[in-house]
Amino acid sequence: MLADRKYPLSLAGLFGLYVAAGKLGLSLAYLHASASPVWPPTGIALAAFLTLGYRVWPAILAGAFVVNFSTAGSLATSIAIALGNTLEAFAGAYLVNRYANGVRAFDHAQDVFKFAALAGLLSSLISATVGVVSLSLGGFARWADFDGIWLTWWLGNATGALVFGPLLVLLVRDWGWNPSRGRLLEAAALWFTTTLIGLAVFGEGLAHLGFMTLPLTFLCTPPLVWAAVRFRQREAAVLVTVLSGIAIWETLHGFGPLASVPTNESLLLLQVFMGTVSVMAISAGAVVEERRRIEREREQLLIRTQAARAEAEAANRAKDEFLAMLGHELRNPLAAIISAVSVLDRIGGHDDIGTRAREAIRHQITHLGRLVDDLLDIVHVTTGEIALSREPLNLATSVQRSVSDLAGTGRLERHVVDVRAEPVWANVDPTRLNQIVSNLLLNAIKYTSPGGTIRIRVIGEGTLAIIGVSDTGIGIPPKLLPHMFDTPPRGERKLVHDQGGLGVGLTLVRRLVELHGGQVEAFSEGPGYGSEFVVRLPRIAPAKQSESQSVLRVVGKVASVRH
Repeated sequence: MLADRKYPLSLAGLFGLYVAAGKLGLSLAYLHASASPVWPPTGIALAAFLTLGYRVWPAILAGAFVVNFSTAGSLATSIAIALGNTLEAFAGAYLVNRYANGVRAFDHAQDVFKFAALAGLLSSLISATVGVVSLSLGGFARWADFDGIWLTWWLGNATGALVFGPLLVLLVRDWGWNPSRGRLLEAAALWFTTTLIGLAVFGEGLAHLGFMTLPLTFLCTPPLVWAAVRFRQREAAVLVTVLSGIAIWETLHGFGPLASVPTNESLLLLQVFMGTVSVMAISAGAVVEERRRIEREREQLLIRTQAARAEAEAANRAKDEFLAMLGHELRNPLAAIISAVSVLDRIGGHDDIGTRAREAIRHQITHLGRLVDDLLDIVHVTTGEIALSREPLNLATSVQRSVSDLAGTGRLERHVVDVRAEPVWANVDPTRLNQIVSNLLLNAIKYTSPGGTIRIRVIGEGTLAIIGVSDTGIGIPPKLLPHMFDTPPRGERKLVHDQGGLGVGLTLVRRLVELHGGQVEAFSEGPGYGSEFVVRLPRIAPAKQSESQSVLRVVGKVASVRH
């Protein structure tokens, strides 16, 4: 909206521009003094409403009245025509604001066509109908000439909106341009080429070559496309106006492809052609501008994504460094506490309370030490600091050893553990394989009630060596299965906290298995039906033929058996 102090000056300037353009347009009225096939005031009024707001209506109304009253007609017909012209521009601006994005109507191709339909073809019906009816009722136009006058009026106003409206809106909206030297030279070459083509097509240049009878108006299109693609829509709209001016001038002097028809008809056809060219050039520019806008948004999004990724990576590195430092700092007091408990075992009393207290301390310190080890291993795996020492290994022997070691700590004495293993070889790191099996077993122990069964299987299937650990525990809800190896399992944070631990054991299993080139999956039929974790590793040929017999061993509440 205009500032109050600039409002009178704006009205005065708009009034003067409208009157000058109106007198120029009516000077080309050949069918009737008040109906011109070239009517720039429609575009001026429409652009004023779109860019300055509806408050400028007094300047439009006064300008239209002065133009018509000083040309032909009576006071009443001049007032009616002025009202029709003002209402035409007001309705066009309202429809464009409502349905075609207002002053941004030229940013999208679909809005350009909406602008053409609403402001060019539809709203111009108002002025043509009101004006011709007023003149006919006032006796200043014959009813027999109604159709011709109305058509001239309507097409003149419509093309005025399509040619001059976009030009003025884009000049006001996108004012200012600081081109580089190369772009300035290209713009000069574009102007020069457009002028030459306009003079050649519509002037007398082609007449000397015998080409006047050929329909060569299509030659006007390339420079307009050049302007729309290489520059902006504003430049394309300016060139359309330049071409229109050249075409009108040359046609009035009897040159060009339309000079052979009556002047009013030739100007009408010429303006319809220029209006169509204007819509196509601006819509092409809108498509190009949309592409540029998308490219800029994509580049900005890429920059933001890269910045966010760099920030996340920096935060992740800081977290890993902190966890590593924390783990190393925790190991020192843990070692001191364990040593102190050993000293108490040697010099302290041996009553039941003291013994149970020391056992509780030893158990919790051992548990805490394992958590610290898991934490450090997660950090090392994430940062790529773990180097595997692989060797051919019989998985049956290794898994049995891992189960026996864990059974020796008393962790398996409250469960039935069934181990069935056949000799299957893989190229693995023995320490890390033991860590994988131990973590899967500890997970089964954690979520299986005392008296439940834990089954360990080692088998070979084609090119894969498979280790399976299943239990009869609480099971896993189906929606959580895909997230069981997250840190901690998504949706299981409270459960992990209740059971004790950081929830990193399964995450470490997945990372270590993937480092060996394998995969691990979790299976469960749902809560209450237990769960199974299956590790698949690349299988190799046996390194020792002596270990080719199948093995069956049961550890826990059932005696060990070997076949």
